[in-house]
Amino acid sequence: MTAQPNSSSLAFDALISEPNLAIAMSIATGAGELLLNRPDDLEIETKSTATDVVTLMDKRAEAFIVAELGKQRPDDAILGEEGANQPGTSGLQWVLDPIDGTVNYLHQLPHWCVSIGLVEESSGQALAGVVYVPTLEHMYISSRGLGAWVIERGNCRQLGVSECSDLGQALIGTGFGYSSVRRASQARVLQEVLPKVADIRRLGSCAVDLCLVADGVLDGYYERGVNAWDYAAGELIAREAGALASGLLGNSIGNDMIVVANPAIHSQLVDILEANRADRD
Repeated sequence: MTAQPNSSSLAFDALISEPNLAIAMSIATGAGELLLNRPDDLEIETKSTATDVVTLMDKRAEAFIVAELGKQRPDDAILGEEGANQPGTSGLQWVLDPIDGTVNYLHQLPHWCVSIGLVEESSGQALAGVVYVPTLEHMYISSRGLGAWVIERGNCRQLGVSECSDLGQALIGTGFGYSSVRRASQARVLQEVLPKVADIRRLGSCAVDLCLVADGVLDGYYERGVNAWDYAAGELIAREAGALASGLLGNSIGNDMIVVANPAIHSQLVDILEANRADRD
């Protein structure tokens, strides 16, 4: 994807000159093109439950990404949702989700993406992230310390979180797990959160939701049960846009809970989730 900046921003120039980010952008673009050329008779399998689906295209896209990283960064480790788990010697790990939002992809809803993040293995800290939404031609990008941007059909724009300071006026994103037990617990929590916010959105992709927080479209996002490949890129993009990210009870983000929101409402959202033990089924 070739971007034509609509300003001579030094920050944007520095960002897209960062080698790790340039690699991720190029590979995400290639994976997105592959995914848009889907066959009519899409093969589907299930994983943990009947609602946890994977398609042939998930596997093809992950294989493409892994192969490209192998050519360009053979010393780096790789962790992918569809089984890629390759050790490395550089101390860096690429964490990828070839299709975050597979159910959306299957039903031809636009909110699915290719998510590629780069993290330090020793600390788990994210260094670079790309979330590419091929159907919308939106590529969200960030590198640690260099801010967050979106490239939209060749134009670039810096991202920044919303200024909403009243949780009662906040639009909050969330997601639901695949098991019936997890969903019942999430429904219980939702009953407590929904009356205290302006509204809830469930768009079906953690990575896209995090980018919408970065862009100020959503004021916050929370979910239990997401994995590193779901948030490795998007969480960095949100933080570089000004968001706060945490788990509950002083914990870091992880499978138990991720809460990402603008600084004005983050603690308010955390308080509600903690009061309702949202990190437990």
